[in-house]
Amino acid sequence: MQNRIIILLSIFILAGCQTVKKTPAPPPLEVPPPVAGTELDQNNMENVRASESIKAYPVGRLVDPNNPNVMDEAHTVYRREAGAEWNLNPNAPTVVPLGPVLAVADPAKVPNPLPAELEQKIAEQNQLMASLIEQNEALAAQLAKLNKDIADMRARQSMPSGEGGK
Repeated sequence: MQNRIIILLSIFILAGCQTVKKTPAPPPLEVPPPVAGTELDQNNMENVRASESIKAYPVGRLVDPNNPNVMDEAHTVYRREAGAEWNLNPNAPTVVPLGPVLAVADPAKVPNPLPAELEQKIAEQNQLMASLIEQNEALAAQLAKLNKDIADMRARQSMPSGEGGK
């Protein structure tokens, strides 16, 4: 009888030591893309519109200047320092919801198409610049040759008359 009690107690004690299987965490939910006409998230809001600035000023007890028989108790006065305004110079591209397709509104990335006449003028200027660089290099070489000739002539002139001739 005692053996049975010991066996039953040991079964109950060991049953309490079972390991609990952990269930895996559910995968994170995918955030759907924004739909036209919905609110922007806070990360993109500052890129589009600057929020208003409100400051709080604590005021102590004071007597009403219009009626000396009235006293206001201490309270806080809230003042709008700057109103909300559009951010006309965004620093980063902003994702703007346009319906089923998302576009990046970054005017710095949009190429400006040049008219054909302007492209032709730019090509002419590039050719002119290349020819000027070639002429400059030729003149620099000629100037170096002339400087060398002048140095040779000065060296011959400074030699005594009997040593320089052949």
